[in-house]
Amino acid sequence: MLSLLKKLIERRNEEIGVLLFDDENPHHQDHFSLNPLKLFLLLGAGQLLILGLVILFFLLTPLGTMLFNKQDRALRNSVLEVRERITSLQDTLIARDRQLHEIQQIIRSNTDTTFTVTAPETRKIAETEAAPLSVYFPVKRHPASQPLVSNQIIQSDLYSTRPVFPAYPPVSGSVTGLFNPDKGHYGIDIAARKGADVRTVAHGVVISANWTIGYGYVMHILHTDGYVSVFKHFSEIYHKAGDMVRQGDLIGKVGDTGILTSGPHIHFELWQNGLALNPELYINFN
Repeated sequence: MLSLLKKLIERRNEEIGVLLFDDENPHHQDHFSLNPLKLFLLLGAGQLLILGLVILFFLLTPLGTMLFNKQDRALRNSVLEVRERITSLQDTLIARDRQLHEIQQIIRSNTDTTFTVTAPETRKIAETEAAPLSVYFPVKRHPASQPLVSNQIIQSDLYSTRPVFPAYPPVSGSVTGLFNPDKGHYGIDIAARKGADVRTVAHGVVISANWTIGYGYVMHILHTDGYVSVFKHFSEIYHKAGDMVRQGDLIGKVGDTGILTSGPHIHFELWQNGLALNPELYINFN
């Protein structure tokens, strides 16, 4: 075989005659002529074509990636792992959203206020309308041996100043929610820029300032004549329970806190002797 290849290479540029004999019929023979160079070129081209087809087969099918490309296989495994994590996170978020929805349903079933007065308390206030103003203020009593500090003396006029209505709005904005006690909305909603100043509508004493899930930061201020003003959805508050405030004092900033909110605004309520009042009748929005 090697001698035949050697002869073909030596005579590659010549025409070679090939005779084929049939063993069963020795008198019959076939004669062919060929050029060794063309034969070699044809065989080489066939091999290159087969090699190209094999490469394309591995490149265009997943078999090649699985057998030869370890980086692609590692990347594929990483993608599958990330996909599993994303699916797990989506399930967690869906469960959290379901829980938040249930909490919202529970809170929305209550009235839109955190200030409630029982019937006995309402009657008590009505019976003591003529009582001294100190009845309406939670003033800390000092022993006789401890004189009042100067700050308390300066602010003592708060106990004798009655609210003046109509008062200036607590915040500059637009009324987007009206007073509707039949639907449990005991105040008005004033939409304003987030971070805008919120101010008191009259002199008084802060009786509560805390955080709630439904309404974010909430503040109640007690005024003379049994008036109480309520503010909800602060982004931050600047006073605590027991602080004295004057009309127009800065008490907080407009926010979007609490799950019962749809944008930056302040929910404002006005009560007197346990009865909800329509704030629009006591505030000058002109």
